[in-house]
Amino acid sequence: MARAMATFSVCIPSYNAETVIGATIDSLIRQTFTDWECVVVDDGSTDRTESVVRAFDDPRIRFFKNETNLGYPGNLQRCRDLAKGTFVYFLANDDILSPHALQRTYEAFQIAPDIAVITRPYYWFQNNDPAVAIRYTTPLDPQEDRIITADDDDKTLRAIFEVMGQVTALAFRNEMFTEPINPHVWPAHIQPFLEILKTRRGVFMHDYLIAVRLEHSQARTVPKIYDPSPLWTWVNMMQSVFDGARWSRQRKTGIDNIARHVEGLVQLRKYSTLKCFVREAWFYLKYRPLNALSPRYWFFAVGCLATPPGLLRKLVDRLMPMLTKAQAANIQTIGATK
Repeated sequence: MARAMATFSVCIPSYNAETVIGATIDSLIRQTFTDWECVVVDDGSTDRTESVVRAFDDPRIRFFKNETNLGYPGNLQRCRDLAKGTFVYFLANDDILSPHALQRTYEAFQIAPDIAVITRPYYWFQNNDPAVAIRYTTPLDPQEDRIITADDDDKTLRAIFEVMGQVTALAFRNEMFTEPINPHVWPAHIQPFLEILKTRRGVFMHDYLIAVRLEHSQARTVPKIYDPSPLWTWVNMMQSVFDGARWSRQRKTGIDNIARHVEGLVQLRKYSTLKCFVREAWFYLKYRPLNALSPRYWFFAVGCLATPPGLLRKLVDRLMPMLTKAQAANIQTIGATK
């Protein structure tokens, strides 16, 4: 007998994740909401990712392997195309879910029948310890879930844009998820979310339901993802999604918001080439001329340029918890996995 369509299709795009994907799937199996299927699509890994996934004795987990490497956007699109559940729920192959993540997301969709997308705050962890937050984003409202639209005020829009950087726990009502994935790495999952939000309502959940792992991120391990420019691809996506006079406010707010984040230069200097770093520094001026008057911009631009990448990596990894004050924020973390 064919299995009934699951409520959630949890989509995991994977690549060379043998050391981390087991913990990710463990966190999925521990969900209090159990009506899900897991679609793991491997993008031609050269390690034991497939063996780790297939070792889970759970019929809800389906494994697929691409014949050729599609890259992150293409693999994410294939995950989405294979999802058959009522809701599509993305999960990066190295992140950890709270046991209540799917239940809370389901409840958010039940707020109203026209809710099409769900977003959330999140925090980062390192050293295999999701019980300790080292950096975090903030919810729109720390006390309750909030309904959102693309016509909300600029403060709300900025809060939405701030939590779009990570794919994990972005959720979509499958029948309304008709927009394609963006072809560039950085805005791949963001474009369909914002396109849907232009015509449908969403929910911004208030609690921390996901922990994002730092060490395994492609942002640290795959330098080629910085070309084309992360900032340019974000700006290009904003211009595409919010094209025309009708969306001029949203477009300007989105571009200004991403171009304010001059601390992004630190990541470029640590993990990309000098050429990419210089190009990115110029784009921060091009897309937000006010940065030229900002001491903060020059601190990051000149300071990063003058610091060797290896030294910068050591300094940032050591100082980040103190600078972000994440542990003082009283975030309710998920807890260490054993």
